Amino acid sequence: MNRLVLLLLAIGLTGGALWAQPQPAGLPVGRFLTDSIEIGRPFQYTFSYHHAAGVDVLFPDTATQFRPFRVTQVTVTPTVTTGSISRDSAVYTLVSFSVDPLQTIKPPVRLINAADCTTIESRPDTVFLRSRLTTRPGQPMATTLASDTRLAPLRQQFNYPRLLQVVGMLCLSLLVLLLLFGKWLRQQGRLYQLSRRHNRFLAEHDRLTTNLSSETIADTANQVTVSWKAYMGQLSGQAYAALTTSEIADLTGDDRVADALRTTDRMIYGGAFSEQSVGALRVLRDVAEQTYVRCRQQILQPVPNPPEPQTDEPH
Repeated sequence: MNRLVLLLLAIGLTGGALWAQPQPAGLPVGRFLTDSIEIGRPFQYTFSYHHAAGVDVLFPDTATQFRPFRVTQVTVTPTVTTGSISRDSAVYTLVSFSVDPLQTIKPPVRLINAADCTTIESRPDTVFLRSRLTTRPGQPMATTLASDTRLAPLRQQFNYPRLLQVVGMLCLSLLVLLLLFGKWLRQQGRLYQLSRRHNRFLAEHDRLTTNLSSETIADTANQVTVSWKAYMGQLSGQAYAALTTSEIADLTGDDRVADALRTTDRMIYGGAFSEQSVGALRVLRDVAEQTYVRCRQQILQPVPNPPEPQTDEPH
C-alpha cells in the first residue's frame, strides 16, 4: 500500500513538472487562400499557431523563411486566449517571380524557453503557377521567338525636359561668364567696334585719295572732308559737320587741322590743285589716327574706384 502511494505521488510530481514546461498544442498551420498564382501578382497566405498560454512565440522571418516568395505586407491578428490555449495568426501578402510549376513553403515558428528556442515547422502547402501562354494539349511550350515578328514603328517625341535642361545650363554658364568677365567682354566689344570703324574710314580715305587729279579734286576733297567729319564726330561725340573750321581747330587743339581744312575749302570751291592738296588730306588722316589712339587708350584705362565718403572725425 505504501509503495502504491509513493508511485502515485511520483507520477503526480512528474506530470506537474511536465505541465510546467511550455508545450505546443500542435503544429503551425499555413495555407494559401488560392490554389493558383501568376508571376508578379500578389496573393495571400494565412498562418496560425495554437500554443499554451503564456508562451512567447516568434513567427517566421519574412526575409528568408518564405522563399521562393517575397513578402510585401503582413497583417497580424491579436492573440486570442481560450482557457489555457492561445492562438496567434497573421496574413501574409506574397508575390512570386519563380517559374516553377509547383511552389511549396512550410515556414516554422520558434518557442522561447528558459534555456533556448524550439523550432517547430508548419505543415507544407503548395500552390500552382498559372501561365497565360496557351499551348495545345501534348505540345511543349515554345521557348523561341517567332521569326516573322513585325516591328511596330514608334512615334518620335521631342525631349522637352532635356531641352530645358540644356537651355538652363547655357543660361547659367552665360550668367557666370558675365559676372566673372563682364567688364572685360564689354571692353573688348567696344575695342572691336572702334577698330572696325577706324579700318572702314582708312579704307574709304585711301580709296578716295588714290587717284587724285585736277579733274576730280573738287569732288574728292568734298567726299574726304565729309567722311573725315563724320568719323571724327563718332570718335569724339561732337557734331563736327555743324562746326566751323576755327571751332574744329579749337576742339582738336591742333593748328594743322585749321590749315588743312582751309586748303580743302579752296579745293572744293576753287578747284585749286597743288602739292599742298595731298598734304592737307594726309593731315586729316593723321589727326583721325591720333584721335583713334586716344579713344583706344581711354577704353583700356581701368575704371577708378569711387571715392569713399569722408566722415568728420570728432575732435
